Amino acid sequence: MSDYPKIAERFARDTAKHEMTVKREDGLYRHLRFETPAPGRIGPFELITWPYNLVVKAGWTFHFDIDAIEDMFDLFRRTALTGQINPGYWSEEVRAGRDEIKGFEPDLFKGEVASTLAQWMRDDLDDRLVKHAQQLGYTLAEVGAMPDIRRELARQIRPQWRNANRQLREAVEGHFFSDMADYNIEYESEAHRALFDFSYLPEGDESGQPYYFSDWHEWRMKDYTPGFLHSCFAIRHGIDMYDAARSTKAVA
Repeated sequence: MSDYPKIAERFARDTAKHEMTVKREDGLYRHLRFETPAPGRIGPFELITWPYNLVVKAGWTFHFDIDAIEDMFDLFRRTALTGQINPGYWSEEVRAGRDEIKGFEPDLFKGEVASTLAQWMRDDLDDRLVKHAQQLGYTLAEVGAMPDIRRELARQIRPQWRNANRQLREAVEGHFFSDMADYNIEYESEAHRALFDFSYLPEGDESGQPYYFSDWHEWRMKDYTPGFLHSCFAIRHGIDMYDAARSTKAVA
């Protein structure tokens, strides 16, 4: 099963009736075209190889090269099973087209925001529990050693904590994701600007320490682009078709 099922399913659907045309084959010098021989054909692509090099043209163009392997088809055969891809390793061998390998992914951004929000809520619950325990005369050691007391203290502060964190969630939602938000987080620059601008101090909080995003430059907000993944599937599928054709020819 592919790690990118949506891309894999679409590629399989678009190329289900593809046929291979050998435009050139002279040892490791190959030019292969794959397309559906019908009007309105979808998803044609080409593989071009020469010693230590491979170019895939599938609406996007990527040039791979590696000095250690003369026949680049062998590289892709060895590093992924039939029908599978290995974008992590293959991306390291891209010479031209590197800017198209990865792109900003809004869903990853949303996941990072949600993860940070959840951590804030856990930290806030711990802080409230410690303060409540101290007000009642318990030491941290006592609370840690007596789970029943910790659960009871947590039960007592939970309504207040839920209300505070409902307000925090609403502040985050309104700033980033509401229809009235000032940012279009489908774009990386806008997402960064929204993170930079966010600051929230709960009502009645006199600490002077608002919530803000401090480590977002370390977040994982990029993933392989659909174009690069599509091209990876094209390489592996094209090689599989090429191998199958050679095998059939050899038997004949």
